[in-house]
Amino acid sequence: MDQLFKRKSPCGDCPYRKDAPLAKWDLQHFKDVLARDTELLGAVWKCHKNDGCVCVGWLMDQDNRRLPSIQLRIALSRHSITREYMDNLTCKSEMFESVEAMCYANFPSEFKDLQ
Repeated sequence: MDQLFKRKSPCGDCPYRKDAPLAKWDLQHFKDVLARDTELLGAVWKCHKNDGCVCVGWLMDQDNRRLPSIQLRIALSRHSITREYMDNLTCKSEMFESVEAMCYANFPSEFKDLQ
């Protein structure tokens, strides 16, 4: 398996997890994630641990939304990632239901218009 898609669950402090510490990352990171989420081509977000792996929380969110990121679709195809891999992604905790909910939970005053 390719390094990018090595993990099968979000790391313990992934911001997509509801049990992760809030506001651990800079506000600009959340603004960037939200902005890139609305771009036509999208993006492929890597884990904050900078170990070359995709952010599995983000990947699971993308999968729940039927992979809106075209860049992600290209990466999945290029790396021969199967539906089986995607179906085996798991998280031990509850996850935010959307990118907007994750951003709001971390910085409610900055993202109040999302609620």
